Amino acid sequence: MTANTATSEENLLGNGGHAQEPSTPTSDTEMGGGTPPELSEIFFVDNSRRKHSIKIQVKLCPEGVYLRRETDADDQINEQLIRIDDIIGSRYGPRLKKRARGGLNSCRNPNVPGQEAEPEPDSDNSAYLYIYAYLKKEKPLRRVQTLRILRFRSSNNYDVNLQTAELWHHTIRKHKRENGSNAPADSGKQLLILLNPKSGSGKGRELFQKQVAPLLTEAEAQYDLQITTHPQYAKEFVRTRKDLLERYSGIVVASGDGLFYEVLNGLMERMDWRKACRMLPLGIIPCGSGNGLAKSVAHHCNEPYEPKPILHATLTCIAGKSTPMDVVRVELAPQDKHFVMYSFLSVGWGLIADIDIESERLRSIGAQRFTLWAIKRLITLRTYKGRVSYLLAKNKKDEEPPVEAAKEARENPKEEKRPAAIRSSLPLNAGEFRDLPEEDEDDLDSEQFADAISLDRSVYRQNADSWHSAMSRRTAYYSLGGPSLRSNRSRLSVSQRIEAANAEFAEKVPTGTIPGLQVPLQGTDGWVCEDGDFVMVHAAYTTHLSSDVFFAPESRLDDGLIYLVIIRSGVSRHQLLNFMLSLNTGTHLPIGEDPFIKVVTCRAFRIEPNSSDGILVVDGERVEYGPIQAEVMPGLVNVMTTSGQ
Repeated sequence: MTANTATSEENLLGNGGHAQEPSTPTSDTEMGGGTPPELSEIFFVDNSRRKHSIKIQVKLCPEGVYLRRETDADDQINEQLIRIDDIIGSRYGPRLKKRARGGLNSCRNPNVPGQEAEPEPDSDNSAYLYIYAYLKKEKPLRRVQTLRILRFRSSNNYDVNLQTAELWHHTIRKHKRENGSNAPADSGKQLLILLNPKSGSGKGRELFQKQVAPLLTEAEAQYDLQITTHPQYAKEFVRTRKDLLERYSGIVVASGDGLFYEVLNGLMERMDWRKACRMLPLGIIPCGSGNGLAKSVAHHCNEPYEPKPILHATLTCIAGKSTPMDVVRVELAPQDKHFVMYSFLSVGWGLIADIDIESERLRSIGAQRFTLWAIKRLITLRTYKGRVSYLLAKNKKDEEPPVEAAKEARENPKEEKRPAAIRSSLPLNAGEFRDLPEEDEDDLDSEQFADAISLDRSVYRQNADSWHSAMSRRTAYYSLGGPSLRSNRSRLSVSQRIEAANAEFAEKVPTGTIPGLQVPLQGTDGWVCEDGDFVMVHAAYTTHLSSDVFFAPESRLDDGLIYLVIIRSGVSRHQLLNFMLSLNTGTHLPIGEDPFIKVVTCRAFRIEPNSSDGILVVDGERVEYGPIQAEVMPGLVNVMTTSGQ
């Protein structure tokens, strides 16, 4: 047995006379949908340095792999439980030869039919099970790599020993499924991984091969690696790929927040955007410079981030669980144009946006560029004149929690109602498909068509007896084929067509519920408008703007809220300096009332600059300067997490 701080590897000799003869294993499908069996074997540690053998009982149960160690010399007993959630995968077959540097040879996969490597002639016909786990430890929060090797040799027949190892392998996978994990290895589909080779100071491809690919192999995850070749490559790939939902089980972005922004907006431009957002969880592996979302996901799951963010984020992406995440619909209208985009991180105007964009000229010095430019901006402090409006969040007692609403929609996709966003944000002169009101359906003759496409029930009543009205309860089609054409079957056919038209209309237009940018908000119910000079207005909907900026400590991935920080003109440079220095700890926000710095939780906001010169950023990327507004869309997408909560 060898052990160190990073890896614990134990080779257990299998089943002496204590083990029962194993039964013939079955596949995951053949094992049925019942509770997976509990397996137990007695093993002995193979260590010639010890005078006394160490007996270990290994039990595989729904909670995980339980090991009970007994020493004959001093009757000492040690116990360990490797939780099923901490196990990312297993592999069975002959012994894997180690590489010169200590790595495992993965050029052959013994789990793939037809690739089982026969044991060498001089071997003892043993079969091996390799269990890969990353144990979660507290204080300090970290993941410890652990490898347990079980050696099965109860029979002189290699095939029998292999069947036993296979049974343990499939049982581990079944226990993980029973625990709510939809691991990539069990989905029957591939993970789509989009990698920016220029991320991580141009080492994105190298980081992936060294840190990500080995974990994917341990988890038996099949994946399709797409290397981005130019800007907007990822956006166009997910937008135009016709078999996206049929081929992939999820999308993982191996880069910074910029590539995730492309993927999100590419999904939202698909005709089947609603289904894609529901069925394809999104993951992120921080190979780039801006890693706000990766740090926010780690914070949400109480998972470690440093010192190995790529390792920890990859473990999150292969855990097989997901959590709803809010998306913010952003509208811009620079120079009488109109743009719509979808954001997952933040919208900024003023101080932080200026530092982020203007410091690009110092990118060569690394992260210190932010500190240097922050000092410059504090010395030459700017203010911006304009109006900030926001729609305060409703009391939780007055509305259904967005998390519960999103959960119900996911559990009952066929009964999903059209969102309020689409019902109330249409132009006043736009027509809308709508089914006949339920209370009127009982009045219809069961042998007649229900071809009502009405926006106003009074119009329906006025034209109820008109042969030429589309809202007529009578039909002129009776003369074409007799009563059969007026049957319930025909009526259902029309209803289905109306429902399909409704669905198509809803899929095409993910519109908002707030007034358009051209509509004044002053005096609108629920909206608060503030005019004046502002140092900064920054809206966030995740906890972190980057890995070291803890901007909105109270934010949750799916709380349906926007945290709007407003800093007015008149704030002292000393107070601003304390604000900037405290961003990494999350203690920058005032505890009580402050005349210059205010935090507002809202569902929507609008920024209307008075000047034509300034900087606006969405998810860290600069956009055209002008009026901008945003509205939260609760739980619109799913992101990969370890908790599923």
